Amino acid sequence: MVDCPPSGTPTASEWKQRLSPSVALAWRAFDRASGLSSRVTPAAPILFFGDLDAYQTSPLRVLTVGLNPSLHEFPNDKPFLRFPLAGDCGDREPSHYLDAMSAYFRTQPYRSWFGAFERVINGVGSSYYAAEASSTALHTDICSPVATNPTWSKLPKVDRTVLEADGGALWRMLFEVLRPQIVVLSVAKKYLERIKFEPITEWETVHEFKRTRNGVLRRSPYEILARRYEVGGGHSLFVFGQAAQTPFGLLSHDQKHETGTIALEKYRDGR
Repeated sequence: MVDCPPSGTPTASEWKQRLSPSVALAWRAFDRASGLSSRVTPAAPILFFGDLDAYQTSPLRVLTVGLNPSLHEFPNDKPFLRFPLAGDCGDREPSHYLDAMSAYFRTQPYRSWFGAFERVINGVGSSYYAAEASSTALHTDICSPVATNPTWSKLPKVDRTVLEADGGALWRMLFEVLRPQIVVLSVAKKYLERIKFEPITEWETVHEFKRTRNGVLRRSPYEILARRYEVGGGHSLFVFGQAAQTPFGLLSHDQKHETGTIALEKYRDGR
């Protein structure tokens, strides 16, 4: 069964136009963080990771969610290796900037981290890589578009406060335009409170993995939770699993893929 994009889906140029305010806010967040020693420099804000054109024409719109970009997105020896179209401090013209973000998975993506999410979204029938599945996913960050060193959990509270001041509003603005149908999150559970969309249902446990990736019985099951929200005038299914060092890091490869399959079934049951 193939999902079809809703009628009235914007064209590529219309998507870019609608995303222009988000691009401006991403750069404002980056500039406001210039006084923080934790901000990775040289760098650029990352509004999203992935092929925007392929996403907007996908039969199923899938987004994944983390906290903020890794310092590894801008390696010391070649900061713009992964974003060659961005250049030093980036091109702030919205269309050019969005093209730079869209090229990420066609250049030198941070595969060791994104590979964990990739296995989950493969179960949904999606991929970050446009040629690998019928639908192409994007990745977003719920706290900030600004890459930091150290990682988010080790940042001083004052730094997190500065970054979140713009990051939360930006993430909501971005989602209102992208209008995802399935959203896959793997963060600390407390960050679910940052989802400010109107809930349609409560969080519910849709699956439990009772054994570890090695087949050992867990002390407590690993839960997959789901909840529906109204986003951009449509309904989005949010699917959550606790993060470890990587997204869904406590699950085996097969369990991650199964999580995606469960998410797709849950989405289709509630349409």
